[in-house]
Amino acid sequence: MDVRYILSSVAKEADNIGASGKLRAGVRLSGAVNNERGEGYWLLYEDNLVLIYRRLGERDYEGCCGELHEWSFSDYREEKYALKLQCSCNGNTYTFEFTPAEREAAEVILNTITQAHAAPQAVYPEALLVMAGLLNLLSGDGHEEFAVELLGKTLWRAGKRYAADRTLPELVNTGNSLFSIEQKESVLANLIELRMSDNVWSSEEAGALKELNDVWGLPPEYFENCTGVLLRRRSIGELFFKG
Repeated sequence: MDVRYILSSVAKEADNIGASGKLRAGVRLSGAVNNERGEGYWLLYEDNLVLIYRRLGERDYEGCCGELHEWSFSDYREEKYALKLQCSCNGNTYTFEFTPAEREAAEVILNTITQAHAAPQAVYPEALLVMAGLLNLLSGDGHEEFAVELLGKTLWRAGKRYAADRTLPELVNTGNSLFSIEQKESVLANLIELRMSDNVWSSEEAGALKELNDVWGLPPEYFENCTGVLLRRRSIGELFFKG
């Protein structure tokens, strides 16, 4: 499947399931998924791999999205007029088929999964994962680009995994016990700049991060001074770039 011609409606459905990054390869499924008639796609993105499908007669798509190391495959075989495959992601197993014309794109995806499992996983100290997790949880509404640029994709993904089964209050409390005063100041400054990265600094954002400043036992003047400096820096940048 030439990814240049993927339907915008299909791309939107993949986004709804969690696709992110540039689309690199795609396979159009030609038969049933889990022995139920329908249609679907297996799509490799820069950041993750998505399976979306809908059953015959249904309007809504369903499926699975996961990072490459969360996917595995088996039983890749060729039968008459069809290639068949079994995959697992996040505890779910899917069987599906596609035409031999999709073989090249399918093998790109399979090779990428294999390489992801072969690559060594970076190991980070917990304090760094807490910091990355906080930035990840607070970047979900249009601030993700700043977080990825600040952390780098590898640490950003590790922080995402770390935060997946933790709540924001849990990360705040863990940071309070793990971070030094200097680390608390640094993380808070990055969180403030993260929330300003869309050029919006609302009273709700200011109030929430002021509360974090207090929970971590930082002096009130630190929050006010940090906020003032970062707002001033952004306004000076706008003067130059808008002039």
